Amino acid sequence: MVKLKFRCGSCNWKFTRNFAPKLCPYCGKSSVAEDASQAADDLLREVDEGF
Repeated sequence: MVKLKFRCGSCNWKFTRNFAPKLCPYCGKSSVAEDASQAADDLLREVDEGF
């Protein structure tokens, strides 16, 4: 089962789940979205490949 990365827009808590949560497990608010950010290593690798 694939785990997805999520981030709460209210408290910025980052967490992983294998399902889409409705509430943040830290603050309990409903401002959870899938985290589309990339790791710094991935970004640097993309830059190196582009040149």
